[in-house]
Amino acid sequence: MRVLYLLSDYPLHNSLLPDTMVARPEDQVAVIKIPLVLKGKGRRDTAERILPQLSRRFVVGKLLEFVVLMTITLLPKLTGRGPSFMRLRRICKRARIPFLRSENVMSPASLEFITGFAPDVIISLCHQILKEPLISIPPLGIVNIHPGILPDFKGIQPYFWELSEGASHSGATLHLIEDEGIDTGRILARTRHKNTPGLSVQVNYALTIRAATKILPEVLEGLAQGTLAPEQQNPALGNYYRWPDSAAFDRLQEKGHPLISLPQLTRFLLGRI
Repeated sequence: MRVLYLLSDYPLHNSLLPDTMVARPEDQVAVIKIPLVLKGKGRRDTAERILPQLSRRFVVGKLLEFVVLMTITLLPKLTGRGPSFMRLRRICKRARIPFLRSENVMSPASLEFITGFAPDVIISLCHQILKEPLISIPPLGIVNIHPGILPDFKGIQPYFWELSEGASHSGATLHLIEDEGIDTGRILARTRHKNTPGLSVQVNYALTIRAATKILPEVLEGLAQGTLAPEQQNPALGNYYRWPDSAAFDRLQEKGHPLISLPQLTRFLLGRI
């Protein structure tokens, strides 16, 4: 099977690519890296458009999260130890995987790269909304990795909202992208884990992606064999969540869940969670 991945570059989910390749060594793989910017915009334009929508506590928290994560992973990155710490470009270079960096997945250059690779299926773990003609390119469809349980938690950062809203479980949903709707496509598989007391938002995300990585090979095999029975979502169920506001942070704190936890992050990266 020819599999194209649309990925952002983030240490806590970069292991998705090499782990899935180990589970499915017969696949031919290509990667498009999509930076965390708005479609077709640079970092400055993205910041000017997004920052006014965010609460000050969210911005400060995310900056702290970035500093902690970059600091704790700096030495492993420099030495290239462990796929959790390797950049996408290095992973692809070592495995001789076709690689493209694109700020707009719908740009002519991106579509040319995609059609040239001719994927059977596309795996998406990025923030950009996919549209036609991209949606119709892979015959087996586009599988989105949503870091939350659908249909309950649609939208932005569901792994945050699952904790702040007091859900008993968090998880990941693998669903098809069939139109320009957000998190509305038919569901292929779900995975859940219990929200333990004091679980941080950051490690909750990491656990979610790790669980999604484990079920992705089975989903790919099911698509290839035509044995999956996708579940239609009921649009009346669930909620759509946007960027966390101050009230959401208050609820998160009241429920005892920090945004980041250095001890938890260390234990996760050492394989102890």
